[in-house]
Amino acid sequence: MNSEHLSSPAVWFEQFVHRYRDEKGKLPFALELKRAHCLRVAENARTIAGRLSQPKEKIFLAGQCGLLHDVGRFPQYARFGSFHDVDTIDHGRLGLATLEEEGFGKALSSEDRTAIACAVEFHNKKTADLPKDLPEASLFHLLVVRDADKIDILELVLTSVARDGFRDLPDMLPSIGPDRRITPAVLDEVLTTQTVSVINLRTVDDYLVMLASWFYDLHFEPARELAAQRRLFDRIRRQLPSLPALGKLFNGMAGPRAAGRTSVP
Repeated sequence: MNSEHLSSPAVWFEQFVHRYRDEKGKLPFALELKRAHCLRVAENARTIAGRLSQPKEKIFLAGQCGLLHDVGRFPQYARFGSFHDVDTIDHGRLGLATLEEEGFGKALSSEDRTAIACAVEFHNKKTADLPKDLPEASLFHLLVVRDADKIDILELVLTSVARDGFRDLPDMLPSIGPDRRITPAVLDEVLTTQTVSVINLRTVDDYLVMLASWFYDLHFEPARELAAQRRLFDRIRRQLPSLPALGKLFNGMAGPRAAGRTSVP
């Protein structure tokens, strides 16, 4: 990546987001939330890559991948008024289509452009659904962004739940209500697979269970260190009921499967 182009993704992002502001220069609440989220994911990604002792070029690229990962959320919300992919459109694929339509990244190297495209398209996919033939550099940055994304969503949701029960969640995901109970299908799925399908989410507590399952999917040890520093595990456990089944889930997070890695497999 040439130094003369270092600022271009950030400049492009702000110009792109600006299109969704009203005549007073304000974004809808949900899109302002996503803009701030993208900035924090970029910072998380730089932190994780830095703690993995990556060269500065890869750290910078990790930040750009994080910044742009949710670009599809903006046209998605403008078109459908929702972030619920199941009822609208896959925001990862929409993000990639948006970058292609915009001709984004023409000044970047092919390797950097591919890494950003992969981070945008695949950051929201289940681990089992990720392509098996991604270039090594793209896979590394994708995994960094996936970890960085999860950490910020956990922080955001836990802060909002503690403040007001995440009263804004149904506005962004209309299928989810404010109830503080766990749907049996969600509990059964998470205990069987350590994952939760978005299509099964019905309540705030369902959403929290899905977020808890993400601790199994954090790839890099520095990501787990960030989660520990922010006390995310303890905070999410305190928000959920003390059920024996959930106790098994949380106890399993301390085992070898959830230990994290320090490099791309």
